[in-house]
Amino acid sequence: MAANETDAALDQAVAVLQGGVERPGMEGALRVIETWEQRLAASESPELIPISDNLADLRIQLLAGDSDPAAVGRLLVTLGEQVESVAESDIGAPVADRLSQLSALLTDQGNALANR
Repeated sequence: MAANETDAALDQAVAVLQGGVERPGMEGALRVIETWEQRLAASESPELIPISDNLADLRIQLLAGDSDPAAVGRLLVTLGEQVESVAESDIGAPVADRLSQLSALLTDQGNALANR
């Protein structure tokens, strides 16, 4: 994926999370999740495959319609931790600032859901 495509995709993910994960019309969020899930899986990177797997789990839970907010929250926190780990690695270095922002949003949204 080209650098400007990555930047745009990260911006889109941040925008979705800033809007909150529990709102009507999850279609946009689900598209972002699925796009990242596919991109990370296609990378075949050992650092990125576990994130892709967790995105798949998140997508499945959100599609279920009656997902457990605490379980979704825990998944978001885990994703936040994984994204921060990538931000601190060589593979994430070119977009480390955006990844750190995304990580913080995932963690914040996850904690808000998990602590309900």
